[in-house]
Amino acid sequence: MATTNPAPRTTHFLDSYPFRWTDPGAVELRDLLASVHFRVNPVLELAQQAGIAPAEVNWEQPMSLVWFDLITVARKQEKLRPLLDRIAAGPDRALAARVRELLAAQPVLPAPEPELPSGTWAAFRDPDEQERQIFRASGFQDVAFLRRGAELATAVCRLLVTHADGQACYGTAFRIGPDLLLTNHHVLYSDGRPAEAVEAWFGYEQDLDGRELRYRTVRCAPATAVGRPEGDWAVVRAAGPLPEDALVVPIPDRATVAEGDRVCIIQHPHGLVKKLAARHNVVRHVDEQVVQYWTDTEYGSSGAPVFDERWRLVALHRGHVRIGQRLSASEFRNEGLRIERVAEGLAAAGVR
Repeated sequence: MATTNPAPRTTHFLDSYPFRWTDPGAVELRDLLASVHFRVNPVLELAQQAGIAPAEVNWEQPMSLVWFDLITVARKQEKLRPLLDRIAAGPDRALAARVRELLAAQPVLPAPEPELPSGTWAAFRDPDEQERQIFRASGFQDVAFLRRGAELATAVCRLLVTHADGQACYGTAFRIGPDLLLTNHHVLYSDGRPAEAVEAWFGYEQDLDGRELRYRTVRCAPATAVGRPEGDWAVVRAAGPLPEDALVVPIPDRATVAEGDRVCIIQHPHGLVKKLAARHNVVRHVDEQVVQYWTDTEYGSSGAPVFDERWRLVALHRGHVRIGQRLSASEFRNEGLRIERVAEGLAAAGVR
């Protein structure tokens, strides 16, 4: 289903009162903060430093709900921007940069995902059944797994995309040719039109001590964008040379992936530094079009490569699917387009 751009803002969502939780930036802010600040005591300390009276916040609940309460209370007490300013002045440079993007007059938001079909949920099993298999299936990997993963991570970049209406968004992409980057259609296009400007951030990462490494920004040529909303894939060419150390990920004509396999995803969740998701990563369903898996993703992961345990490309991540109307009774899977369908689309479009 085609996505639509949000209506022009008359008030920044951070300044809305009551706080406008229906704005895409509001949920993005909560999830971003909860993903980084997920312990109560440091968050309570931040709130007090920003001058927020903490008594109205229920601190004995999951952190996503703590942040929901805290943001709501901070806005009520006119302390939300001071709280975010304090976070932006903190030591986590990647988080600070992301918060500043949300503080901007035109906040940078995740590219709006199209609504995906529910897919096939044949033979769904309770997650606990897979957990109990830990004693029957080997968890060993050759250490070469780490080496190859680090090599392929050089191909993955954060995209910063600006559309014709001025709305900026972010996503993930990866290098598949000398100057060619692959991502999702919904990242590069808005209302069927390609972006006005595209930047690719290569090497946007942290070391083990949380220090941000120097990354390289490469401008892309939006006029070269080619993609299809069916399947949700798109490519764009770089306007300048890509980093020499950025690997090219080959697009196979055929990939083998089956239910019960495990897949890893290198991505930029929430537009933050590059991450690897490689836990509870069981493939739950495969058909001719999609691969569904439990591997973690977030907003901003759209366009990331999905690899099998031998680091072979099997899918292009594009979103999640859900069954059930009530959150407490819902089941979720993340989903990618099979890489064969991408290969066919590129060939049909004459992209090499």
